[in-house]
This record gives sequence, C-alpha cells and structure tokens, in this order.
Amino acid sequence: MVIFYRIEFGGRRGGNGLSSERSRVQSNFFEQIGDFSQILDVFERLPGALFMVKDLESRYIYMSALLRQAVHQKSPEDVIGKTDFDLFPKMIAESFRQNDLLVFLHGKPLVNEVHLTCFFSQSPLWSFSSKYPVRGRGGEVIGLVTLNEPYDHVMGKQAELNRLIPAIDHVTRHYSEPITVNDLSGLCNLSESHFMRVFKQRLNMTAYTFVEQVRMFQALELLKHSDAGITQVALDCGFYDHSAFVKRFKKFTGTTPLRFRKNYQSQFHSNQTIVLPRMDKAIENKGSFA
Repeated sequence: MVIFYRIEFGGRRGGNGLSSERSRVQSNFFEQIGDFSQILDVFERLPGALFMVKDLESRYIYMSALLRQAVHQKSPEDVIGKTDFDLFPKMIAESFRQNDLLVFLHGKPLVNEVHLTCFFSQSPLWSFSSKYPVRGRGGEVIGLVTLNEPYDHVMGKQAELNRLIPAIDHVTRHYSEPITVNDLSGLCNLSESHFMRVFKQRLNMTAYTFVEQVRMFQALELLKHSDAGITQVALDCGFYDHSAFVKRFKKFTGTTPLRFRKNYQSQFHSNQTIVLPRMDKAIENKGSFA
C-alpha cells in the first residue's frame, strides 16, 4: 500500500491567506523539481508499494519495483512506453484500457476494483485497485496513477467478500474438475441466489466468468510450458469440448491455442503474471462450469 505524507510549511495562521500562502509554497517547490521520478523512486521503497503511472495512450511512464517483478520486467526502463497489450492477453488488456478511458473521460477516480493476481507457482493474490487522474498545468487530464492495495491490508472492511474466499480457493485448486454453483455456495454457507448476487456485486463478474478465467490462465501456462496437445490442455483445465475451448480461447486472447503457443515459443522466455479484472460479459452457462 502506498502511503502519502502531508507536509505543512510555516506556523499556524487563520483565513484564506494561509491557504494561499501554503499553495504558493507548494507550487514553487514542485516547479523546482527537475525529475519527478526521483520522488517516485523513494515512494516505492515503502513496504508493499504497488503503483504505476500512465499517459493518455495508457503507456507506462513509471511502475514500482514490486509490480515490475509481478510482470517480469527487470528494470524501470523495460516498462516505459509499453501498454497492457504488451504484458497481458488481449481481453485483459482491453478491460484495463476501458477503465483507463473512463478516468480520462470523466476526470474522476475509479476506486477499489477487485483484482486477482495469479502467480502460478503460488496461491492467487487479491488486491484492490484504484485509478486517479493526473492533471497538467492547465488542469487538463494528462494521465493517471494506479494504486494497488493488497487484500490482506483491508480484510474486515469487506465482510461479504471475505465469505467468498472458500469458493475462490476451491476454484483455483480444483479448476480441472466439474464445479457447480451448489458446490461453491455450500462452501460459503450461502444459498445459491445469495452467493451469485454477492459474487457479482463484490467481484464485478459472475462466478461463471471467474471459473472460466482461472481455467484460461491455467491453459495459457500449459501452452507456454508443456508439450501437451491442445485437447489434453483443454481437459486438464476443465474444458471437455475441444471446439468450445478453442472458440473461448480465441475470444479471450485474440488468437488460437496453437498460434498462441508458437508465438510464445518464438518471442517469450519467462513466465508472465496475469491480472484478472472486471469482464464486460458473463458466460451464459447455467448451473455447472464443466
């Protein structure tokens, strides 16, 4: 979590004069800063600092060290000028871009969206993500800052979200098996209707969408790091219809499983971290995710 410290200058005075003087002192100081990244470099030394800066084209201008580590970018220069389309599957990148555009269009923050970061050698990590507009000297929006707050820092503030953890954990561990709404709601001690309503409200996606996302990300990993055939990958990730898997995969990534594997083998040499954001459309399946 990024912590901002407020520094006040001078002694206490009353009236608007004090406010104007402090604004002047602050403005004069900021105008003297030659390279603002030196301040960001200090902020990222705060424990758990997860933040990034983008311009109006959603190109990364700055990314804190922990986030660079998550997406396997070694140095600050590695991310400058890149977009989410360089780091994530097409559908995920499009969702991030849509959220960026909302901030640019309305000039207002987009706060506390629930994201899931999947490190495939570890358990998934939850975080709250907020985007804040950055304005130029004339007051126009010139970019945004994104802050990610690890979920364990805000446990207790979202009691209903906490109740979904058993279902979420079950999906991430048993994605290859048939999963039903009844299974998941029972793990959370909720009725099916209440479970589905809470899931959609708190995660901005249906349980069906979440299950498919988890399975798709596992399929991406198998395609990148195993020699298993496409049909076997589908089966290992809980898809029991080869043609349906290929169709859903293409919608998710913008390419077919076979072409994805060939492209990865020719272009990439390291794992990627995947972030699951809100998706616009829910899956139409009813009752079972198999």
